[in-house]
Amino acid sequence: MERQIRFLVENYYDIQKLRVETFNRIVAYVKSHSTVETQAAIASHKINEPQKEYASHDEIETHLKSASQTTYETHDVFASKPSVLAHKIVAGKTKPPKEISDLVWFHNTLHETEKQLKKRLDAWSKHHKIRLNYLRHIKGIGPILSSALIAWLQPISRFPNISKLWAYCGLSPTQKRQKGKRLNYNPRLKTLMWKIATSFEKQKPEKSQYRRLYDKQKAYYLNREDLKAKVKAKEKGIKGHIRNMTLRYVVKRFLADLWITWRKLEGLPITPPYIIGKGGHSNFEMPKTDEN
Repeated sequence: MERQIRFLVENYYDIQKLRVETFNRIVAYVKSHSTVETQAAIASHKINEPQKEYASHDEIETHLKSASQTTYETHDVFASKPSVLAHKIVAGKTKPPKEISDLVWFHNTLHETEKQLKKRLDAWSKHHKIRLNYLRHIKGIGPILSSALIAWLQPISRFPNISKLWAYCGLSPTQKRQKGKRLNYNPRLKTLMWKIATSFEKQKPEKSQYRRLYDKQKAYYLNREDLKAKVKAKEKGIKGHIRNMTLRYVVKRFLADLWITWRKLEGLPITPPYIIGKGGHSNFEMPKTDEN
């Protein structure tokens, strides 16, 4: 079963990526026809009869709730924000121009598939003890990421210490791709760790402990003498390097917390990670949730 779930998770992200690319093509069309007359004509093509709400994701709902009919009929809004009109088109609030009707259908079909996959993955993992007792309380970790973590990492007993879990996820300092040599980590899990880290980065600090940890660690790196000098000298790529270091640190801390909590739930022995307290890492603390 775990193998099937991993496959579904990967396909979820593949479909999501394709949907976003499709939406961007719709935006590009609207932008390329951005004359006041053309956009006004598109916007005036309203659908009065009841229609299915194909797109229910947050971004579309935000646009629809914050923009009144009068706003949509204002020409300068169309000219400055073609994505607003594109959202209205895919949400079924405006009839799509014939030239992009197939793109709109494809976008909404992909989005519907996303929703169905999310429901299936949610149903698979929602009763698992690590999700019930920990993951569901962490801001930035939803049904998809929870299912992925469970499917790839269980049983947690196969990782006797946190270092082995980090290594399996491709987060050990010495792990690099080398031509002609077999990888000693799971590349799919390494990609998943990046998704988790960037999800934490997008959270609000007042609601997410891992976003607060991100801010704290990034400030540490920015003030570390060697890195501070490079930032001051405007060395190429240094800001991106610091961001990547911070993301790596945060996801390693999350994995450590997950490992400890999961093993405690299973009645397995736990030990603090060796790296904590070394090289600028903050003192070790027992895991807590965002609801503590």
